[in-house]
Amino acid sequence: MSRYGLSLKRWFLSYRDFSRPFNELIAQPLPAGKTCFRDAEIVSLDIETTGLDAGTADILSVGWVVIRGGKVDLSTAESHIVRPRGAVGGSAAIHGLTDTAVQSGVDWTVALGKIIVVLTGRALLVHHAGLDKALLDRLCKQQFGAPLLVPVIDTLALENRRQRRRHHVEANQSLRLADIRDRYRLPRYAAHDCLVDAIATAELLMAMLAHNDGAERTSLGDLYS
Repeated sequence: MSRYGLSLKRWFLSYRDFSRPFNELIAQPLPAGKTCFRDAEIVSLDIETTGLDAGTADILSVGWVVIRGGKVDLSTAESHIVRPRGAVGGSAAIHGLTDTAVQSGVDWTVALGKIIVVLTGRALLVHHAGLDKALLDRLCKQQFGAPLLVPVIDTLALENRRQRRRHHVEANQSLRLADIRDRYRLPRYAAHDCLVDAIATAELLMAMLAHNDGAERTSLGDLYS
């Protein structure tokens, strides 16, 4: 959804009575598209789930870190284990979060509330919005009756866009977070830890800017999906 579409939708919903913190999210002005990257605040977020279908998956863990002043602010890093509504199933083999590990986690509604609070007045950064953002939209609709109305920056989409501008799209080239980081000569981190992946995504975005127009000449509108 375009920034104009987001603003219009949020204006329309502002006449409805939502519970906190969703009402505070939609009451805050959206970050202006012309805002320079260095002047913006962006939440890099990653979610571990019970599956890859955003229509049915449950959150098992979520982690985020804020980019501000053109830097990753590690003092804002936060992660939470989330208790799913069903069993973890075979996904435990990927992320290591077993039924025992998540049974003491917070309820998904608590985790969602924390996500909304940190996103208020900020843009969302994810790698592959088709999963994480779609899942958050579904949960927000269940909890509040409306999707998560925030502007999105997707590093996977940005890399696709960069390759098309260079007329160099390779059908078999991986768009996994770790593999794209390799192409930007970033270090390898252990995958499938939500906070590590959130930090890795933030670093990737900054590397992308350094290799292209640069943070000083890049606005949020240049990055939005």
